[in-house]
Amino acid sequence: MNIELKKAAVEQLKKVDFKENEGIRIEAIYLGSCSIYVEHELKIDKQNKDDEKFIIDRVPILISNESKKHLPKKVFLNYSDNLGYKLYSDEETLKYNLQLKSVK
Repeated sequence: MNIELKKAAVEQLKKVDFKENEGIRIEAIYLGSCSIYVEHELKIDKQNKDDEKFIIDRVPILISNESKKHLPKKVFLNYSDNLGYKLYSDEETLKYNLQLKSVK
């Protein structure tokens, strides 16, 4: 898996005060329906045993093995004041207007 954080996303994510074993989780959740549908989320979360951890420009990124099944091999994360975070691949926009959530 390859993740590229664009400059604007890095600037925003570096503002987060991470606690021990925390990172930004990129989550792809398969929702059962009559068609293939995946919901994407972005949140501050603790690292789990089945997570792969990436450190990109000093920003810890977490992706579970289950989420990797539903994400393209290469994803990009960008940020815009107007649209929030945008998760996309070379082929498609996966989700825009993502808001960074915190898991309590």
